[in-house]
Amino acid sequence: MRFIKLFAATLAGVTSASLGAQTLTLDEARRLARDNQPAISALELTVRAAQESAVADGALPDPRVKFSALNFPTQGFPGAREDMTQTGISWEQSFPGGDKRRLRTERTQAEAAQARAESHSLMQAIERDVGLAWTDAWLAIGAERLVVGLASEYQRGVELARIGVASGKGSSADILAARQMANQTLDRRLELASQAARARAALARWIPDGASRPLPESLPELPPPPPFGALLDGLEAHPQHEMNLAAQTLADAEVALAREASKPDRTVEVGYFARTGGRSDMVMFQLALELPVFGARKQDRSVDAKLKLADRARDQRSDHLRQLRADVQATYADWTLAGERLRNISGAIVPDARSRLDAVAAQHGAATAPLAAVFEARRALIDARIQELGQHAAQLRARIALQYFERGGQP
Repeated sequence: MRFIKLFAATLAGVTSASLGAQTLTLDEARRLARDNQPAISALELTVRAAQESAVADGALPDPRVKFSALNFPTQGFPGAREDMTQTGISWEQSFPGGDKRRLRTERTQAEAAQARAESHSLMQAIERDVGLAWTDAWLAIGAERLVVGLASEYQRGVELARIGVASGKGSSADILAARQMANQTLDRRLELASQAARARAALARWIPDGASRPLPESLPELPPPPPFGALLDGLEAHPQHEMNLAAQTLADAEVALAREASKPDRTVEVGYFARTGGRSDMVMFQLALELPVFGARKQDRSVDAKLKLADRARDQRSDHLRQLRADVQATYADWTLAGERLRNISGAIVPDARSRLDAVAAQHGAATAPLAAVFEARRALIDARIQELGQHAAQLRARIALQYFERGGQP
């Protein structure tokens, strides 16, 4: 009994401390997760970096300036000069062949689009995961609250059993039964407290400053999901699918750039060279072209490799769309079944358990049923109410998961 009293005192202290904190609703938890999320900020920085790189990829290569000293004779070096001796300066500029500059820009822009799609997808996943962790914490705390009330009733039952033994109307078996129920209830409460702590830890992953706040006693009322067919039709615009589409666009840009690699780059060089001894100065012009003579071993193989990666991206996109559809089907079934189970539990199981407790309590008052039967009926009622809470939470979890699918294309 010392453990039960200590637990009650601890719970009272935690409850009184929690009253001063603002209640953390589901919408508030999601808002906090959206407002300050380093993972989202990191992806936004990736987008901005890719956008800046796209400008650089479309620019010409930096020119080169060459300072030259040519045709010095070895005899009498370095002071000796001849007719061919000259010093000069030249300017060299490279020009990528074909549309390489434009295609490089498009590839980098595709990388930015992929990072942006990943940011949208991550935000959707965060809202879902925050909602699921919040629901898990709410369920564990609500079940723990019921178990705490049951423990208090068992404690009173121990005292009643002792009074009954003292008055000759009971037996020591009633005391032992009440004590056993109280200890089992304490163990169950500790298990639920552990579940709540784990759920709050998952919540702290996204809202570290708000995960310890108290939760409301009732769940929010979310509107029913769209029809199953409408959910399936909207998956084409889902952020996860958008991310795979961006990956496919990037792979196609890589293919186009690899094909353009067979077009040779050009280099132009213009120079001016001065000579001594009254001789005429010289000007120079050079044009250099790359010769892709090893195309079968280099450029062609690079194109084949990029084509295979593009095919892989398309297959992954198709496979992921199948996975999304399967997930929607399973989640929609979970939401439907949770609603049916909840109606059965609230409409039949809980009322029957309550009626049974009333009947057994009346029999015990008439000395036709033992106190242990009352304890068992009371525990069955609490189990039914915890089961009811569990189905409320299961329905909300499925509804939150469906929201993840129905918000296609929204950042």
